[in-house]
Amino acid sequence: MAGPPDDSPQGPLYVYGIVRRGFRPRPGLTGVGDAPVIMVPEGSLAALVSAPGRVPGSASEPPGACGPPGEPAADDASLQATAEAHRRVVDEAADAVCILPTRLGTVHRDVQEVRRTLAARSHLYRRLLARLDGRLEWGVKAYAQGDQADAAPADAGPVADDAGEPTDELARAAHHALADVAEYSCVHSPQDACPAGVAADCATSAYWTSPIARAPYPHGRNLLDSAYLVPREAAGVFAETVGGLAARSPALRIELTGPWAPYSFAEPGRLPGFPC
Repeated sequence: MAGPPDDSPQGPLYVYGIVRRGFRPRPGLTGVGDAPVIMVPEGSLAALVSAPGRVPGSASEPPGACGPPGEPAADDASLQATAEAHRRVVDEAADAVCILPTRLGTVHRDVQEVRRTLAARSHLYRRLLARLDGRLEWGVKAYAQGDQADAAPADAGPVADDAGEPTDELARAAHHALADVAEYSCVHSPQDACPAGVAADCATSAYWTSPIARAPYPHGRNLLDSAYLVPREAAGVFAETVGGLAARSPALRIELTGPWAPYSFAEPGRLPGFPC
């Protein structure tokens, strides 16, 4: 049974991601504020949106910005609910099609603004969808344990160099081994356990709301926090590589999460050949 017409929502629209025209979300799928998820098409593209009314923690992002979640300002409960709804919609779509996730908290004023954004950036969106098709994101984090954990305190200095690679020798070796299996990689700034007394600050950080950080902050010095773009057919090889690294590196506790939609690679500057 067909859903409501795409120009029926009133008020601001929360945007979850960009897909090729023709995709239809599952009937009954809801997003932020339990509002129904619908499609707004424009040309060969479409945006997954919902009209939840007031959107808590809306980010100040340029219209149509894709990429990793931003840093909306909201109370912990509202932020968590928004982030979980955003992930739920994007993850379900990613099981069926290639999707360019928008930043957490991306809101447009109305259907017309969504369509204008799709039209203005259609060339870029089509190129990104073609490049990312059939590929998903995996997250890998490595934490020091045993003697390695005591080798340097958490405030001993930067754990990534100017090129974004881990400065720790074991973490760097692990990253290079995984990057050899993946098509592309993106090294995030490592985050240590959330210090006591600043839980609210941690909860509103981009790291906490990222799709590869659902678990609570673990204990231990974080030496590696990377995302890897992997073809679907290479997922088994990538997971085996992570398992092998964990077995050969007792000084590291390695965690694998995913697969996810390509959150870290939907931003043009994260892929070679796509200007910022």
